[in-house]
Amino acid sequence: MITILFRRVSVCMGDDAGNGEYTIELHDSATLRELLHVILHGGSGNDWPIPYTGANSYWVIHSDIGELARIFTDSNGEWHITNCCCNENTLLKKLGITWTFAGRD
Repeated sequence: MITILFRRVSVCMGDDAGNGEYTIELHDSATLRELLHVILHGGSGNDWPIPYTGANSYWVIHSDIGELARIFTDSNGEWHITNCCCNENTLLKKLGITWTFAGRD
């Protein structure tokens, strides 16, 4: 089992109440793509996923190994992941990530 801590910036005063540190647990063969999916949509211990904050808003996913990716919404409100630090199919075990933080750009 791979365990990664996750935190993110809150987007409003009401959001601050749920602001905390969440433990994401993924299987040993999990990839960067799977981690980014959990950060974006929640699950696997992450009860505080990236919220929709309007079209063309960017989130930067930081980690203890550097910037992992950028997540943004287009003018149709659809989510996209870009600027990955490496191939999205890279195994998390190989990357050695222990914590992540989502901040707004």
